[in-house]
Amino acid sequence: MALCLKQVFAKDKTFRPRKRFEPGTQRFELYKKAQASLKSGLDLRSVVRLPPGESIDDWIAVHVVDFFNRINLIYGTMAEHCSESSCPVMAGGPRYEYRWQDERQYRRPAKLSAPRYMALLMDWIEGLINDENVFPTRVGVPFPKNFQQVCTKILTRLFRVFVHVYIHHFDSILSMGAEAHVNTCYKHFYYFIQEFSLVDQRELEPLREMTERICH
Repeated sequence: MALCLKQVFAKDKTFRPRKRFEPGTQRFELYKKAQASLKSGLDLRSVVRLPPGESIDDWIAVHVVDFFNRINLIYGTMAEHCSESSCPVMAGGPRYEYRWQDERQYRRPAKLSAPRYMALLMDWIEGLINDENVFPTRVGVPFPKNFQQVCTKILTRLFRVFVHVYIHHFDSILSMGAEAHVNTCYKHFYYFIQEFSLVDQRELEPLREMTERICH
């Protein structure tokens, strides 16, 4: 029998602290609007569309932070099954391997275990969304000119979490009774990145067959 979601996604299993939107801000209102649409049972394709009169950068920012929270939680629930020994390479099956590169410790693409890759990824995203120069929170402060490019990079790397989880840890999803929740989160993510062309189609290839089955 499937566990209730509160049991499956318990607070003590979060991989990182959740990032929240400050009440009273425009982004908080957008976040509430997006969450209300999700809970209303509307088709996910329509939920991701930009509301009339809203800023596309604000809309993308709200979703990037929300997807970070949700994917954090999903990976956190199965992190105990993703170890240095079980997943010595950050991969998506035998055909796809993801190497880590950043501007500090790993200036060249590095072959890492999945848990190490995940830890670096979440730290990197957390740093970006807490950076006022990238994700400004003060009223009247504009987004940087490269904001959507930054978000494309974040979302591309978050997609790789789905790839690894679905291909290497789907049994854990099933054993927790979390398949429906993870699939819904994936569909929401997929429709959003497609709506705004935020991830290169080649990056989506590892989950193409599954995506065609559950998203079309």
